[in-house]
Amino acid sequence: MTSKRSVLLLGALAVILMIAANTRTWVSGSVTDAVLQHAHTTASGGKTAPALLASALVGAAAVIATLTTGRIPRWIASVITLLAGLVSVVVILVPVRHPASVLGDVATTMTGHTGDRSIDAGLTIWPWVALLGAVLLVLTGVLAVVGARTWSGLSTRYDAPGATAARTRSDWDMLSDGEDPTDLPDGSDTINERRRSE
Repeated sequence: MTSKRSVLLLGALAVILMIAANTRTWVSGSVTDAVLQHAHTTASGGKTAPALLASALVGAAAVIATLTTGRIPRWIASVITLLAGLVSVVVILVPVRHPASVLGDVATTMTGHTGDRSIDAGLTIWPWVALLGAVLLVLTGVLAVVGARTWSGLSTRYDAPGATAARTRSDWDMLSDGEDPTDLPDGSDTINERRRSE
């Protein structure tokens, strides 16, 4: 379960759920006051939990970094993934616990009126979908922290040809280091190249 593939799939699912839920209606209800009378009001995830999209994108970037970097950056990215998931959970739970205050804030934004009002608010399924995504992102971070020690980095399969080959030192570099290039048993790289061309 701590393989790179599991972390990638779980992280992708978590981010997709949070981003999809962010655009949907989270709170629906009615607000009754002197200005609005009895108005049906809704609040989307973007208005209800404005930091959710940012934490989801940070989580997505951290998951990618976890899978593609070296050992120490991988561990740091794993911790960032875990923290992004925890921030997402907190950001979602605040409006879930107080949906009436969310609708009150929306009504205040619409009318500018902050007086006495009666609010009847209920949650849709979308905050729970976002919460599921946030919990999955936390789980992704935990799995990444546990599994990161055993993962390798990216393979050298797509590196430029010769990128991993040992660099040969030129005669000039050897002279700069105080070595005589003609003392080598095989000769220097420049001499060998001259002999091959003749």
